[in-house]
Amino acid sequence: MDLGESTFRLFIAKVGKAVLMFAAITYFARVLGASQLGSFFLFFAAQGLLSIPADMGMRGALEKRLSEGENFGEKLSSALLFKLVLLVFVSIGIYLARDWLNGYFGANLAMLLIVAVVGRELSLLYIQAVRGELRVAETAPIELGRRLVWVVIGSVLISNGYGVEGVIYGLIISSAVALVWAYAKCSIRLERPSLEQMRSLLAYSKFDIVTSVGGRVYQFMDTAIIGFFLAQQFVGAYEVAWQVTLLVLMLSSSISLTIFPQISRWSSDSAVDQIGSTITTALAFSVFASVPALVGAIIYSEEILQYIFGPEYVIASLVLIVLMFEKLVQSVNDIVGISVRAINRPDLAAKATVISIGINLLLSPILILTVGFVGAAIATGFSWLVNTALHTRYLRQSVTFEFPVRLFGWYTFASVIMGVSLLAIKSAVPVTGIAILVIQVAIGAVLYVAVSLVVPDIRRQIISPALSMLSSRFTGTA
Repeated sequence: MDLGESTFRLFIAKVGKAVLMFAAITYFARVLGASQLGSFFLFFAAQGLLSIPADMGMRGALEKRLSEGENFGEKLSSALLFKLVLLVFVSIGIYLARDWLNGYFGANLAMLLIVAVVGRELSLLYIQAVRGELRVAETAPIELGRRLVWVVIGSVLISNGYGVEGVIYGLIISSAVALVWAYAKCSIRLERPSLEQMRSLLAYSKFDIVTSVGGRVYQFMDTAIIGFFLAQQFVGAYEVAWQVTLLVLMLSSSISLTIFPQISRWSSDSAVDQIGSTITTALAFSVFASVPALVGAIIYSEEILQYIFGPEYVIASLVLIVLMFEKLVQSVNDIVGISVRAINRPDLAAKATVISIGINLLLSPILILTVGFVGAAIATGFSWLVNTALHTRYLRQSVTFEFPVRLFGWYTFASVIMGVSLLAIKSAVPVTGIAILVIQVAIGAVLYVAVSLVVPDIRRQIISPALSMLSSRFTGTA
């Protein structure tokens, strides 16, 4: 598996998905209105939360076990059988709770939820099966295609009067397309399920589910707690700031998805040296964009929120800065966290997740009541700093790797040069609209890259390998 090629393709797919998501939500919000769009987001959240009992860590376990090699057909069929049993129970639960769910959604969507959960889970299972075959790059167009199908079909249907149901139909059809596509890509043919393979999958999934739950709690906890203590306007402003900072993770999350199956295979072969060097390289790339993004947020947080989303969101300017720091930490966590799981220590990953979630649950209410909704961001940032420290400690117990501290220092140096220059530009030409904001941010990006090109360490270890990979990608050379 070509790690550089896979990362590039996943990164491009993530950029495309982010653009499509932004455009879609903007269009849906204008056409549907707040009430119907709210019903969709409740439906979407329910689908995401139900993935916990509908999966129980099985997707991650399947990718891990397939990446180890041997008995592919038995492993996939055993995982599929387990998944189908879970989906039957979840579907029955949704059916029994359909009246309550319809009232919660504000529309009759419970039966569509069954179809949506089943389609999503089966499509994701096969996507991770392809990744488990060390063909991560081939899943990138599937993920992007899923998002494109949803946006196009959802837009067409709501423009023809289908309302919120049209968006959900688009979501269901996109999962069906992704399932067929991933099934066609998967080279594994089903065999008779094996009790031995089922035990092997469950031995991994029982810990991996904790990490999965942690991800879901991480995604929804802040909003839920803010909504409990503060007015709705603070929830909306916090979510906007959160969505802006998520863009920073596209690079590190692409790298983490790429290296997981490869490290898993090396772990099975006891190739510890290769694992360590790959983690060191991945860490060097993971924060290349995160450091300047933090500096940019410090300078432009108010302008980003005011001119892109509206003046009512400026109250989250400090939240945006704190969350951008949290995403810098998360960029490192994406690498060390996935590596702990890849070396077959989901128990340690689960331990780190439980501790960090406990810290967040304890600190968030206290800080929200004392310093306002920025307290939720502070609690999240601190809890993920602890999570990253724990994952790093656990990973060092089995693998020797280095944090590229010298490179991190150079990133900071280049970011400071960029920041000082932007402060001077902003002072001379104040930001009074989105056009000036975009121009100044673009100038900042150019300055950061220019300084990076001058620094020998960054040029040799980051810029040159990236350019070489892009060159071979577009010229077709090896």
